[in-house]
Amino acid sequence: MTDISGFGFANDVEFTDYLVKEIGVAAVPGSSFYRDPKDGAQQVRFAFCKKDATLDEAAKRLLKLSKRPG
Repeated sequence: MTDISGFGFANDVEFTDYLVKEIGVAAVPGSSFYRDPKDGAQQVRFAFCKKDATLDEAAKRLLKLSKRPG
């Protein structure tokens, strides 16, 4: 699980939607792992069960991610 609070998104679902659509990397919203979704609203989970080339490409794409303005 990764804390996403520093990126300025309202919640984990908004962040993961942005990751997929704008960055091209998928993650699972942290709220889906908690009985009370609010407890995971600023966390996401990445799964790293890929080939090295896929992980290298994901790392390259994640470099485009920066703190959201506002």
